[in-house]
Amino acid sequence: MPSSIPPAGQPTALLQKLHDGEFVTTVEVHPPRGYSLDRTLASLKGLLEKVRIDAFNATDVPLAQARMSAVALSVLLQRHTGVEAILHVGTRNRNVLAIHTDLIGAHALNVRNTFVFWGDNPTIGDYPQASSLSDVTSSQLINALSRLNAGEEVAGHTLPEPTSFAIACALSPNTPHIDEEITSLQRKVEAGAQYILTQTVFDPAPVRRFHDLLGGFPLPVVLGVLPLQSARHAEFLHNNVPGMVIPESIRQRLHAAGDNGRAEGAAIARELIEETRGMIAGVYMIPSFGRYDIVADVLADN
Repeated sequence: MPSSIPPAGQPTALLQKLHDGEFVTTVEVHPPRGYSLDRTLASLKGLLEKVRIDAFNATDVPLAQARMSAVALSVLLQRHTGVEAILHVGTRNRNVLAIHTDLIGAHALNVRNTFVFWGDNPTIGDYPQASSLSDVTSSQLINALSRLNAGEEVAGHTLPEPTSFAIACALSPNTPHIDEEITSLQRKVEAGAQYILTQTVFDPAPVRRFHDLLGGFPLPVVLGVLPLQSARHAEFLHNNVPGMVIPESIRQRLHAAGDNGRAEGAAIARELIEETRGMIAGVYMIPSFGRYDIVADVLADN
């Protein structure tokens, strides 16, 4: 498949679009438990026939589950779709040496969009006995990536050639700890982050709150949007997944929709995008249950 992925030394296509003020769309891809990506790739190729996707997000140890590595997933996505991947890099489960080697390997395979975040606690996943191995914070890893782009290793040695990573950081609009989140974001910006991916939000209020408190976002923001499938889906996420805050008014809409919950969830997602469009630079779509076709339903009129 023809590739639209620029070679090393040039900005990634995604970063260039953000610099140019183009509204972008990325889609999260959940890695498989095994080594075959065939079913997922078939779904993604069908999605690409309906809407333009600027990048696929390759998640890293999602929900602390043992799945295909994010580097391998990124490479396969780029190879088989011709669309750039965003390599998620969680700092919780690997030390800085392991992360450094993964990043250099990814760059060698032309995976250069990165998203740095903390990651899920191992105790909630497949291996609750596993230890968190982090010795680097998100802002420290962002700084390390910036240094790699300047031709310097984390340990201070000079690289044979500089890297050209595009670096995204995380923002949690739903957090009750607003001052701490703003301070964290400022550290990430100072460390060299180039754009922001948010955790999932379901209504415009938390986005407006941060936008107003910051006097406008300091970097382009790609908003996390998860189309809800049903009232049951909404209640489960709200009550069981840390960081998921779904307003009661939205949960009531889904209850009222009954068997039409999927269509109502898509409508809610479209409304969210429309109401925040003046504040954001794009959307990061997070389809549940591998149902990538709902992305086309949401984006049809956007």
